[in-house]
Amino acid sequence: MKDTNPVRKEKFEHLKNASSLPFGKRMRYYFDFFKFPLLGILIVGILVFFFVKEVIFAPDVILNGYIVNRTEIPSITDEEFITSFPEYQNIDTKKHRVYFSSELFLNDSDIESTAKLIATASAGDINFLICNEETFARLGKMGLLSDINNYPGLQSKYNDRLIVYDHTKNDTSEDDSLGIKPYGIDVSESVVLKSFSAFKEDENVYLCIGINSDLNDTVFAFIEWIAR
Repeated sequence: MKDTNPVRKEKFEHLKNASSLPFGKRMRYYFDFFKFPLLGILIVGILVFFFVKEVIFAPDVILNGYIVNRTEIPSITDEEFITSFPEYQNIDTKKHRVYFSSELFLNDSDIESTAKLIATASAGDINFLICNEETFARLGKMGLLSDINNYPGLQSKYNDRLIVYDHTKNDTSEDDSLGIKPYGIDVSESVVLKSFSAFKEDENVYLCIGINSDLNDTVFAFIEWIAR
């Protein structure tokens, strides 16, 4: 069938004429003719490379946690804080990754941060959350915290410091069947947290486990460091 597309026909004629040019001029012509498609292919190739590098071969995250709704400006940076964790020096950062941030907020005025918290916690990607009493109650009501009883080592070690949330006393009856759950460990007197100064002196501060979180030895060591 004869090609009736005038644009495609003109391109074909140009390519046909270029085939009779000397080699050097022919190569320059082909480069000019195909440079935009080639540029597009190159960009796609670069994006695929970085996707494979950053996603498929990315280091495993072995510790991921946040301070939520801090009420003071910390005395040191997040990086300085997490690198002062004794076990951090033993982590091979080429194979494993650690995330910590004190810049996560759960409130009605910061929709983006709240959405990030809910999505990350719901996916089971948050190992720990450190917050004050008011935020603890809100997180408990939202179902974003794990029952400490699911982690026997923590339950037995911090039994006298467990903080419970009573699902029967909030303003919804949908979760009454959950009853009273120990969702937090009282770390109000933590020397480590006091040195970080993320909360006011008179606040109760709790460490919680994110919903559906799998805890490894590094996470347990971090909790012990915070709770001492």
